Amino acid sequence: MTGKPSLHLTPWQDEVTDLIAAYSPGYALEQPFYTSDAVFQRDVERVFLREWHLAGHISELPDPGDYLLFDLLGESVIVVRDREGAFHALANVCRHRGSRVCLEPRGNVSRFSCPYHAWVYNLDGSLFSARLMGAETKKADLGLKRFSVEVFHGLIYVSLSDTPEDFSTTRTLLEPMVAPFGLARTKIAARASYPVAANWKLLVENYNECYHCTSAHPEFSRSHVIHLPDRLHEPLNAEVGARAAETGAPAELLDATGPNKPAGSIDTYYRRYALFDGYQTGSEDGKPLAPLLGDLTGWDDAASDIYVGILNPMLVYADHAVLYRFVPVDKDNSIQEIIWLVHEDAVEGRDYDKDRLTWLWDVTTESDKLIIEKNQEGVNSRFYEPGPFAPMESYTQWFVETYLRTIA
Repeated sequence: MTGKPSLHLTPWQDEVTDLIAAYSPGYALEQPFYTSDAVFQRDVERVFLREWHLAGHISELPDPGDYLLFDLLGESVIVVRDREGAFHALANVCRHRGSRVCLEPRGNVSRFSCPYHAWVYNLDGSLFSARLMGAETKKADLGLKRFSVEVFHGLIYVSLSDTPEDFSTTRTLLEPMVAPFGLARTKIAARASYPVAANWKLLVENYNECYHCTSAHPEFSRSHVIHLPDRLHEPLNAEVGARAAETGAPAELLDATGPNKPAGSIDTYYRRYALFDGYQTGSEDGKPLAPLLGDLTGWDDAASDIYVGILNPMLVYADHAVLYRFVPVDKDNSIQEIIWLVHEDAVEGRDYDKDRLTWLWDVTTESDKLIIEKNQEGVNSRFYEPGPFAPMESYTQWFVETYLRTIA
């Protein structure tokens, strides 16, 4: 037989393509987007193996040879600082017969040695020695697989893609907004993981809207104005600019997402919004939780929403930062990880109390866990039918539209 081969789509490709084509703009996603094995397979390939992921903070790797493991969907990545201070992201897979090279989640090494057959790798992943192999072994071809890594104000991002989206545009756009907070001069004060029996998209959708905040999060709603409709909270946000200018906190709006996103770049977003009177930060009583971050000179009674891609939002107050990771386990289970940063010189027990620091977002995330799991139960119902987004769900609609373009 001669001629061009026919294009054959596997059943999962047909199913997902049809679902995307049938989507009704302005509405929630159809049930299979949360329940289908085929859709989850596409999510893995088109989202999680392509996106940039927050893997850690430089304070976790202060010395040459320090490493940590970043795990995602069965893949394991070694993030390591070399002797020159550069960071590398390496597949935790020996080039001999595939054993895991690092077995501990973090540590310090002069070189990596595979525990199976003792192949040894340099900190940059190049092969140092292959025990009892012949002289014909091409060591230059047998280094650990390398991934792209970017360090932005102390935050370490990794992409598992051979051709990741451009990070430089985000770096340029966000630089003036992030620099005053001095995130490279912070440290991890606390971290927590919350297992959620739901598809990962329901976690991200929930995070991106505050339509539910008034009813579900009284602790958050009494301090943050964004649970109010735009006509009520925008006048309060307009007052932030003058206060922020006096303290050094940026108050500009940056929206390089969706149709505003430069070609080839990642979704990037920044805005600073008001807290209610009496609240200087995201605390139970409104009082400061830790020393001021970076170059800030005072309190502007506000918080910043920052996005580096669709999976890495962060919330930055004047005295601490809250970083989020949405981690899929399988199509039915996810983990929401939260990392709290404080100034690098802050001392627990003297400058901050961990329970006070984590209170708001711990109680809020525990409530979200229940909400999202009940959302998943409803989506699983034979009676589920997508409804229209409310005006206050505009950022969830942005996420849905961005997600569909990504997997299309």
